[in-house]
Amino acid sequence: MSTEFGVGRGKVFPASKARSLLNPARRLVQPASRVVDVLGVAPDARVLELGCGPGYFSPTLATALPAGRAVLGDLQYDMLQLARERTSMFDSASVVQLDATDLPFSSGRIDAVLVVLMLGEVPDRQRCLSECRRVLRPGGVAVFAESRRDGDFIRRSDLRALVEPVGFRLEHVRGWFWEYAARFRAV
Repeated sequence: MSTEFGVGRGKVFPASKARSLLNPARRLVQPASRVVDVLGVAPDARVLELGCGPGYFSPTLATALPAGRAVLGDLQYDMLQLARERTSMFDSASVVQLDATDLPFSSGRIDAVLVVLMLGEVPDRQRCLSECRRVLRPGGVAVFAESRRDGDFIRRSDLRALVEPVGFRLEHVRGWFWEYAARFRAV
């Protein structure tokens, strides 16, 4: 499957429009702290933010991991440059250019994975989810956040149907039907 960049359904949001994702008004409907809190990880955890984009959530994630590691991963180099700028003051944050369907990490090395508004852009969602499960340690968590404002919105029931068959169990959902963060535990 090929990667198509653009703003339409199933397309990877282009780095040329990345600054729109950093609009300060976004915090009114999708505060970074509310999503990061759903992870519920220890301060020394190793967390992969998969599809970090320009780093809207990244500073909040890095702040939550003073003794841990926030690994910010994205397909697009230009997105990673913006995320790097936003987290340059944190020793706990690093960036990695990657493909969500072929993660460059050893199995069982990550404590948590955070995926916000990105899963719908991945052509092979099952492979992406399998990779998320592979890199998680036993009992690790994965949080998927979705919003109806995103053209690739995945409904809760559809997300659960995608995620649970690859080795996850739904633990908690925070939010509403139109804007939510769902935490799954690796089983």
